[in-house]
Amino acid sequence: MKQTESTVWDRIRTWLGTWSRPALVVGALVSTSFSGGRCLAEDDPFEDLRKRVEQLESENRELRMVKESQQEEVAFDEEPVAFQGSGDEERIGQIVEDYLNKRPSAANPVDMDQEQKISALQHNLTGVMDKLNKKTLPSTQINGIFQTDAGFFSQDANSLATYGNIQDGADFRRTRLSAKGALTETTNYMVQMDFAFFGRPSFTDVWVEQTKIPFLGNVRVGQWKQPFSLEVVSSFRYTTFAERSLLFQAFTPFRHLGAGFYNTNDDQTMTWAASGFTTGQDQYGGSISGSGGWGTAERVTFLPFWDDSTKGDGYLHLGVGHFFNSPPNHVANFRSIPELYIGQNAAGVVGTSGQAAPGAFNGTPFFAQTGNLGIRNYNVLGTELLWVDGPLSVQSEGMVNFVNQSAGILNGAAQTVNFANGNSTAILPGAYAQVGYFLTGEHRPYDRKAGAIDRIIPFHNFGPWNDDGGASGMGAWEVAGRWSYLDLNDKNIRGGTVTDLTAGLNWYLNPFWKMQLNYIHSTPTYTAQAAPAGTPNSPFARSTTNMFDIRCQMDF
Repeated sequence: MKQTESTVWDRIRTWLGTWSRPALVVGALVSTSFSGGRCLAEDDPFEDLRKRVEQLESENRELRMVKESQQEEVAFDEEPVAFQGSGDEERIGQIVEDYLNKRPSAANPVDMDQEQKISALQHNLTGVMDKLNKKTLPSTQINGIFQTDAGFFSQDANSLATYGNIQDGADFRRTRLSAKGALTETTNYMVQMDFAFFGRPSFTDVWVEQTKIPFLGNVRVGQWKQPFSLEVVSSFRYTTFAERSLLFQAFTPFRHLGAGFYNTNDDQTMTWAASGFTTGQDQYGGSISGSGGWGTAERVTFLPFWDDSTKGDGYLHLGVGHFFNSPPNHVANFRSIPELYIGQNAAGVVGTSGQAAPGAFNGTPFFAQTGNLGIRNYNVLGTELLWVDGPLSVQSEGMVNFVNQSAGILNGAAQTVNFANGNSTAILPGAYAQVGYFLTGEHRPYDRKAGAIDRIIPFHNFGPWNDDGGASGMGAWEVAGRWSYLDLNDKNIRGGTVTDLTAGLNWYLNPFWKMQLNYIHSTPTYTAQAAPAGTPNSPFARSTTNMFDIRCQMDF
């Protein structure tokens, strides 16, 4: 046992004699070699080494005292915990070796020229990044979208008699390209063309605006969607169903050429907008009229509830709007399609090439229409509601059209009106209500600056597999239903009524690709005196048309 004890102490003395002083010297070197406060004591491995050596020396002294005080042999079952033999020696040796290899020396001096080059490169890189991040004006962003539909119709006998055979088909509902950007820090612009629908190509949004105007906020000149109705100001990209409600074509101004402004309060809980514009223009924005031909629109929205803790998946939107129109030459026709449109250009003029140019456009007919009416003007009042609670959304709008007519008499093909004395106001109402639910848990986003519906963002984009070969996301899935109603009958006006029930299934593969399936059950009713030729001879001719639509939409 004496030999064992002697061997242990010999190893301790040898190790201490070999490493203690150099280790302390190395610790001193480290403390002076790392300048600028970049190496703290608690992070310095050589400071740890110095403390370790001091601890071993203290333990060595204690063991020596124990050895000298004991009169009999002491059996050591194991070596002291603080000293683990060759393991500690190897660890300490490796730390010192790494330091000596990395520290500057006469054989391996610091390359100051290289450090200067690296510093210059970093400076140049910072300059390049600053230029890339700096907004270059004028700026341009290219956007595009297409929507393609396949539609199928099923009609009862009255529907066939009233509207004829509505044929199945497929078409591009919209195909648009646009350039959008800024001219200066406070001047924005947009130019968009549509190439798909009849009368195309044509202008859709073509405007320029100045921002940061006191109170008015943003002043815009050109053609754009006028500020009236939640369905109008919200992009068709984000609508729940393939088409907007029955109210859209009959009562809203939509796009017109004019000037207006829009703004919001500081916390974006309220928006307001107003505009004045020409009405009745063609697809290129042109409009001429002997009298009338102008209108106004105003809209105010409120956000009485917004759940900041959930990043906007709980809120309540309320809005009111007004649309005034003095139609061109005081002639107006209120009408609406049944929330689905499929059409095709018919053959037109054939030139010497033998190829037919596009002519008349055939497709889904209007299910309700008043025909041309001689009126002075009309005012439409509208209300808006959108409530979102997580994956559940409820949306509704109601509108009432006050038609100011004075027994106007149309003057033949000129379509001008002579007014008799006295006024007569017809009241034409309409409304819709819809509910949607995301089966995958997403919610319907909201643009607080515009008071409009925003883009759906799936939790997980669709993909058949991920990089690891496992199952990937399924996109966002939404089910929805809508009731829509339009009444174009009052006093001498007999445009009929329509009630639509729509069921929808939406699959958002990612934020920019959407697939839609719609089923529309439409039940229009014409009065006998206003029904088109071929309507069954009865006081009220009620018909039923069932429609199915499959849509693919992509935008960027």
